Amino acid sequence: MLWFNLLLTLVVVGTLMSGLLPAVSIALPLNCRRMDVQMARIKAHAPSALMMASIILAAGSFLGILENTGMLNSLAEDIVVILPAFLIPYLHYIIGFFGAPLELVLNTDAYYFALLPVVDQIVTAHGVDSITAAYSIMIGNIIGTFISPFAPALWLAVGLAGIEMGRYIRYAFWWVWAFSILAMAVAFIMGII
Repeated sequence: MLWFNLLLTLVVVGTLMSGLLPAVSIALPLNCRRMDVQMARIKAHAPSALMMASIILAAGSFLGILENTGMLNSLAEDIVVILPAFLIPYLHYIIGFFGAPLELVLNTDAYYFALLPVVDQIVTAHGVDSITAAYSIMIGNIIGTFISPFAPALWLAVGLAGIEMGRYIRYAFWWVWAFSILAMAVAFIMGII
């Protein structure tokens, strides 16, 4: 079905650029009639792309539910009640400071799609600029990705190096955390956060 697939590819690219219809979903059922063959083709060519698309879809749904049901506001209000008042305007710095260790218990999606919006909601109510809060949290955490057992790239690197994940984390944890704190300090001195 070479000519049909060529035409379909052109239609898919045009449709994706126009944003009218998710035409990619048309190609698989037309070329592979049975579900097991479709799954084999997906596993052979695009498992990572489909996983990322499903994560983005789930994260968008999660944030939409949090925001539109009022849960985000409720979480922020409840956390404000629990925290000492003098810490609230600095919560983004505190979370950013502990960003690397938090990467050990929260995956990146949970950190950015669950924790970041709640902290942002809390500190912006106390006069902190939203972009400053986001930068503080991101700078502290982004370096922590290099010790996160939730990062597939890290598993690949550890596997290629032939060492155990636990051994690597024990070695790299303090270096990574120190570097994230140093990056936050530099950002603070430069006026970024």
